[in-house]
Amino acid sequence: MGRHTTGNLLRSTLFDFFSRVALPSAFAGGVLLAACGGSEGRSSFRASEPTTFEQGASGAESPPRSPNDSGSSEKGADRGSPLCGVGATYCTPDDDGTSPPSGVACATDPNADVSEHQGCRIGKKPNGAFRPKCDKADPRGVDGVSCSSGSDCAPGFDCVESEKGAVCRRYCCSGSCASQPSQNGGPTFCDIRKLVDPALDQHPAPVCMPIKTCKLLRDGECVDKETCAIVTDTGDTGCVPKGNAKVGQLCDQEHCDSGLTCLGSPGDRRCYKLCRVDGADCAPMQTCTTGAIFQDTTFGVCKED
Repeated sequence: MGRHTTGNLLRSTLFDFFSRVALPSAFAGGVLLAACGGSEGRSSFRASEPTTFEQGASGAESPPRSPNDSGSSEKGADRGSPLCGVGATYCTPDDDGTSPPSGVACATDPNADVSEHQGCRIGKKPNGAFRPKCDKADPRGVDGVSCSSGSDCAPGFDCVESEKGAVCRRYCCSGSCASQPSQNGGPTFCDIRKLVDPALDQHPAPVCMPIKTCKLLRDGECVDKETCAIVTDTGDTGCVPKGNAKVGQLCDQEHCDSGLTCLGSPGDRRCYKLCRVDGADCAPMQTCTTGAIFQDTTFGVCKED
């Protein structure tokens, strides 16, 4: 898809921006203590290789346990976004049947009768853990199609909330929306949206959302309830819902507040304050630092000196 790769949820969507650079060691009340230097103080970051399912950005041999796992220590959990709860003994919601499954197979032969189709979707176990399971699917429920539950959506898709009602969106538990265009053929990014299923308590899930392009830190680029952020690992920017997560706080399950962007690997993505390299957007003892993740290097994020 060119730039249809992971977004704000991404590896925020989505990103190994700081994997080779030390993260700020302390956060106070979710707000970084510091402010912006000029362009002479900026350095260049490198995006690392994509984080694998088996190895997190920190280099740990086993991935972190899902916060929704209720204490489960099943081998292989979790692969990709912890919101999906994909372990070694589970199917993978991203599986749409077009390629060999990476886990338990669910997706049905595309030529089978509609009533026979199944897909892998996030479900809830009796112990409260959110884990994927095979369930009914409708091959006609592709991107943007109206739905009332996940069973109205095709394998690889689920029914999520949107501004225009519930619609089917493609899963991106892997953190990537590569080669996944939207209903109108435009680019998408990996974001989080609430699932439409009363039994799942509006559980957020990573899905591919159309990119609504915008300019960083410019008023009027997005609607009132949205903010402009980096949404792909190639630096595309787009409007995303404003959330309650502040600087330094996790953003795997919650969107960041206005003027922030979500960066990191699935399971450990955090909010960073956007800034202008030649401006004064940061606090004392911080520098506005840009890098390869920014297509426009006049922008960066506030980082402790």
